[in-house]
Amino acid sequence: MFLNVTKRRNPELIKTGVMLHQGGSIPPNTYIIDVDILKENTTKLVKTATTHGLELYFMSKQLGRFPALANIIVEAGLKKAVAVDFDEGKILADHGIQIGHIGHLVQPGKYQWEEILSWKPEVVTIFSYERAKQLSDTAERLGIRQDVLIKVFSDEDKIYPGQEGGIHLHDLPPVIDKVKTLKGIRIVGVTAFPNLQINDAHTKMVPTPNLSTLLKGRDVLIDKGITVKQVNGPSGTSCATIPFLAEKGVTHGEPGHGLTGTTPLHATRDLPEKPAMIYVSEVSHQYRNQYEVIAGGYYGRSNMEGAFVGHNPETILSRYVKAYNNSPEAIDYYGAIEVPKDFSIDIGDTAIFAFRTQIFVTRAHVALVKGIQSGAPRIIHFERKW
Repeated sequence: MFLNVTKRRNPELIKTGVMLHQGGSIPPNTYIIDVDILKENTTKLVKTATTHGLELYFMSKQLGRFPALANIIVEAGLKKAVAVDFDEGKILADHGIQIGHIGHLVQPGKYQWEEILSWKPEVVTIFSYERAKQLSDTAERLGIRQDVLIKVFSDEDKIYPGQEGGIHLHDLPPVIDKVKTLKGIRIVGVTAFPNLQINDAHTKMVPTPNLSTLLKGRDVLIDKGITVKQVNGPSGTSCATIPFLAEKGVTHGEPGHGLTGTTPLHATRDLPEKPAMIYVSEVSHQYRNQYEVIAGGYYGRSNMEGAFVGHNPETILSRYVKAYNNSPEAIDYYGAIEVPKDFSIDIGDTAIFAFRTQIFVTRAHVALVKGIQSGAPRIIHFERKW
């Protein structure tokens, strides 16, 4: 999905992947993140958001959600993280990363609220009165009052399977009345997801019905006398979408793939963020009319199309082969690539991919590499999956 744009905009990253793998510095099934480009992208996002009056929480799950990575993003100017679930929040908070937002997409368990409150999150998202009461009771016992967002949805919304939840827009007024009676929490805003999606022509990001629901939810809160501090509108946050989100009234965005230049729009348009991530593996063996590549880092919605395969960094960019997507029912022990017609492949050759991923749900390692753009690449951190 991102292979051609990476070849054109960050070819040294691809060459570095071959060099590190063939030199034995990284094993197969490793994502490489170009630290210098990651920092540049983060700085650009922060500057654009500041210009348009939008605040940002960074999402680290796509990139492996580990502290060494989060610290780089923080140092580049994006100070607060959004944690997709309790586990992500804990590993970041335990290493000194400030949690800006937790509870969306995954609601914490009923016995996890006390530890969450110890992290002093800026906001917590709730999906129901019952979860709100759990949080409020814990906060009241601890003598604090926690700011919360309410996740809203409507019948017209686009919701990914496995991410259902929230309070229906029609049910929002009475739920607000009940939640307002809870002494340990304070409603300060609304959130919904996803608010943007790529259009059919793959030329721009366009609003989903969820964005309209989000703004209607904001208006309900205002009608109920609530001071709305946050209209949280995640999905596809990048320098290209921040101005539009701000114009519509969104106050907070949550870049994840924007940090590495891998939102869907980055695959078809040259945006300010450059590609900063590749997947590096190795040709394992030939099976009939295809080669099998050691996997573990594949992702079901990757939309991968091909790979560069070889063992020489200087020729790798001319050695493209088609890749085959695995069945979603299969465990990715291996991935398949075609047998090329115009060059040969050796067992042990490097295979370089660049596709949409969610590293936190894979078995892949992550190498953070500095100095790629100056010709002196150096691994500064290697995050092993085991």
